[in-house]
Amino acid sequence: MLRHIAYVSLSRFPLETQVLSDILEVSVRNNERDGITGVLMYHDDLFFQVLEGESGVVEQCYARICRDPRHSNISETLDETVGCRSFSDWLMGYVGPDEIGEYNDGAILSLTGLKAPELSAADKRGYALELARMVFKGFAER
Repeated sequence: MLRHIAYVSLSRFPLETQVLSDILEVSVRNNERDGITGVLMYHDDLFFQVLEGESGVVEQCYARICRDPRHSNISETLDETVGCRSFSDWLMGYVGPDEIGEYNDGAILSLTGLKAPELSAADKRGYALELARMVFKGFAER
């Protein structure tokens, strides 16, 4: 059974390019070992990540991520069973601040909407789903 888990979190400090590169390198290595695919976005000191793979493995990966001291205020935005992978070619695709608008035709320019306090949990989930769908579409068209 395949599963998607997506979350948003706040970086404890602004991340330099090298730190992001190191995170991606370790993620690719771990994801290849565990059969996980997905995408990581970073903007405005916020992370948004979608993990996909076998249910138990994705759950274990998410638990590891929740213990990572580089971020805080982790909020799960999506947890669902899926029939197929959306990022099958991406051990860990990365979308940075400059690419977010590019992948969704400028409809969403920032990840801050995922942490907006005035939004209900359902609205945040909808925002996360829409962002993920746009990024899925953008990756598929490349």
